[in-house]
Amino acid sequence: MSASCRQVRPLLGTLVSIEADATPDVAQPAIEQAFARIAHIQTSMSFHAADSDLRRLAAAPAGTVLHVSPDTHAVLTLALALEQASEGAFNVCCAGELVRRKLLPHPDDALPEAASLTLSAAIELLPDARVCVRQTAWIDLGGIAKGYAVDAAVDALQRAGVTGGQVNAGGDLRVLGARTQSISVRDPRRPTQLRPLAEIADLACATSAWALTGRHTWEHLVAQSGQMQATQRPMSVTVMAPSCAVADALTKVVCLDPQHAQPLLAHYHASAWLWYASGHSLYL
Repeated sequence: MSASCRQVRPLLGTLVSIEADATPDVAQPAIEQAFARIAHIQTSMSFHAADSDLRRLAAAPAGTVLHVSPDTHAVLTLALALEQASEGAFNVCCAGELVRRKLLPHPDDALPEAASLTLSAAIELLPDARVCVRQTAWIDLGGIAKGYAVDAAVDALQRAGVTGGQVNAGGDLRVLGARTQSISVRDPRRPTQLRPLAEIADLACATSAWALTGRHTWEHLVAQSGQMQATQRPMSVTVMAPSCAVADALTKVVCLDPQHAQPLLAHYHASAWLWYASGHSLYL
């Protein structure tokens, strides 16, 4: 069996761990390439960085066509598909509201106020990594970009010849190859306790537990106006899916409206585990 190499670095607002099941001469350069992919994605899709694609889109007047990184274009494509498929439960045009709620810092530069609350109204995706700005929008790709970065890191490992390993970015995890990883979920009511959930192989999972933030449980979720939301919301949601970007995005949809999320989970070959304040759980 090949040795396993592991490195941990601060990226994506958390500690990112990358493991490669390979000899050091293969694993070390593969891990470096994987971290480089994550760093590039972080730079392109940060709402905080003044020169990021998202800030350039927020500053552009209506009618402007901008070139963005292929990664940003790919994540916007997925975000648009999820917005439409979830009827607005998945909403990335939320940065303005998150700034208002003091969950994101206000940009230092003088951006025009956001005019669009939906991605489909805000932008039109064009070929060759171009985006046409229809309306001013403050876009926060947040978790979906983090999940996409995990997927990109796994792809980088594979391209470098690694056939087994994993990438873990603070609640977003993807396991590569035949290795099996046990998944445990932290109890939102008692954060020092873990509950075993599943074992996964060649699969991704993402967990969101908003009760651990110290704020109102759902204050960082911004659904579109008129979007139905569940009256009894889980404290913790874990989604398992083929890609980490999809898994992370679907945690938001599931916690807002678990019942109506089931067709979307099926469409993306995903499953979800929900943990409620009463202690009972639900598998979708």
